[in-house]
Amino acid sequence: MNKKEVIIVFVLGFLALAQVSFFSHFRLFVFLPEYINLVSAAVFIIAIFEKRRHRLAWVAAFWGGIFLNFYSQFFFGFWVICLLATVGIIKFLIKKYVSIPSFW
Repeated sequence: MNKKEVIIVFVLGFLALAQVSFFSHFRLFVFLPEYINLVSAAVFIIAIFEKRRHRLAWVAAFWGGIFLNFYSQFFFGFWVICLLATVGIIKFLIKKYVSIPSFW
């Protein structure tokens, strides 16, 4: 793994710990569904803003899914499958057929 991937793993791990330990106590976040959380939002943002041929979003989806599986009531691998499918849909369908404007 290169330096960017290691940083992404640490950031996703921190976001997962913050989601489980800190943000779960606020009533604002209780009404949101379980699939809308900090880790899945971060993976979604990485996949949207990354170029189609790069692989950082795939690494983020895998490690983000691993971190979410530790604290999930679903079977182990559920979040990995969901996040990898999300990145696949974004990279192969949305980025191929939809032009997202970039201002930088």
